[in-house]
Amino acid sequence: MARRSITEEEISLIKAMLARGMKNKDIQFYFNRQDRAVNSGRISGIRDRSYGPEVPTASDESLSAFIANFASPALAAPGIVVETAPAAPLDAMDEKVLRSFFAEASGAWHCTVGETDEFECKEGFSLRNFSKPLRTIAGYANNRGGYLFFGVKDKPLGFAVCGLADDRFTNTDQNKFSQTIRSVLEPTPRFRVASLKLDAMTVGVIHVEPHSAKPVIASKTEGDVVEGAIYYRYPGETKAICYADLRAILDERDQRSREAILPMVQRLLELGPKDAMVANLADGQLEGGQRPIIIDQQLVERIKFIRDGQFDEVDGAETLRLVGDVSPVDLSSLTTIKTVRTELTEESIVRNFVGRVLVEEPLAYVRQASHEQSFLLPLFYYLHLAGQSREGAIADLQAHRNAKPNTAKEIVRRLKRQRTLFVAAGGKRLATLNQIREQSVGEIKSASQAKAVMDAITGIAEGDSEIFEYANGLVNQALEFWGTDRSLVSYLRKAASRLDELVYGPQVADA
Repeated sequence: MARRSITEEEISLIKAMLARGMKNKDIQFYFNRQDRAVNSGRISGIRDRSYGPEVPTASDESLSAFIANFASPALAAPGIVVETAPAAPLDAMDEKVLRSFFAEASGAWHCTVGETDEFECKEGFSLRNFSKPLRTIAGYANNRGGYLFFGVKDKPLGFAVCGLADDRFTNTDQNKFSQTIRSVLEPTPRFRVASLKLDAMTVGVIHVEPHSAKPVIASKTEGDVVEGAIYYRYPGETKAICYADLRAILDERDQRSREAILPMVQRLLELGPKDAMVANLADGQLEGGQRPIIIDQQLVERIKFIRDGQFDEVDGAETLRLVGDVSPVDLSSLTTIKTVRTELTEESIVRNFVGRVLVEEPLAYVRQASHEQSFLLPLFYYLHLAGQSREGAIADLQAHRNAKPNTAKEIVRRLKRQRTLFVAAGGKRLATLNQIREQSVGEIKSASQAKAVMDAITGIAEGDSEIFEYANGLVNQALEFWGTDRSLVSYLRKAASRLDELVYGPQVADA
């Protein structure tokens, strides 16, 4: 038998970690050393019993003791100090972050952070009786964010972990949470949902981000939530906001508004009142003196105007409302002034998906995708952001008259699960896919390499969930070559769309 690079004790612990549901990248943290790396492929080999099948699995108690006493090995050459860039902070819902809030003692798990202005514990979970968690979610959004733990007892019981009594939390789609929250709170707080396994117990986790457009207000009365109330998270409790904290929120919002408008004011001062007009986006008027707005003769002939007291509209058709008299003007002798407006593009649809950008109008991205020649663009991420169902998206597309018929038809097939972007890999594609699975692709240095990697990503299956984020990072690298090779765009669209249907497709409800 060939000499193994890792010991049987390490293999037994890795098997126990796999049984506990830990991901390859988290297991690597405990076994990678300066003089020996344990790659993801080795862990996958232990998982499928092609490596060390005869080694028994360590007991759960041995694994817990190993993790509790784990310390990173010292550097082999402590005399050499290399200055490195600080590590990027872990995501708020990373398993390491969530586990750091709990500790095991005497065979029992406890939430060590207790209840503060950023943490709240609930013993049970029911979406039908969700008014108290709604207050907390609103309070977090109006303060600096925080975590809600379900399956953890309250203070009198020492914040002991009791686990969820059933699987209602884990089986509830984030879209259902979104609908419940959106129906009571405006603007809708931004949140994420996860489950954490602590031995045989499951803890439900909701993380809420501070809202960028505070205050979040209750739009209707629902149980313990009172219509019109503004809730704020204070240490250990959520209650109606105090005047001083509300004043601070309003002052901060006013400050952001002033900072946003100052560049516009500066530009107006540079142009002067004779050369500037203000577009009032609330009522659609251009304001700035008595100067006329000139419309080209050809455009006038194509516009149907609605006169005062006369209404003859087609539902959904575009309408131009004018106040005052309209006269055609010959522009042949005038200098053309071109107004440029930033539009959604296929590149922005892909880039915002890869970067997980929280766009303000997510459904506009779905509609724009229906305008493109190709139907291969991310969709489910934007439907997930909007809380839109597949059925609702289909109805929206069918009512959208400007969509390209063939593109809209294929998008509807994707929404109905009649078409997938999965392509089984073989030959060179399979070899590249295996590199992705082992997370050993490295830096993408050319458009041709980007094509090969993007092509292989379409072969990723549902069971490869541990590499979804790694593959997303590869797409992000390949985006650097977007403008250098037009043929690469098709590969990028396909790869992004495959990851989109894998990661966010299951999170979009049917109806």
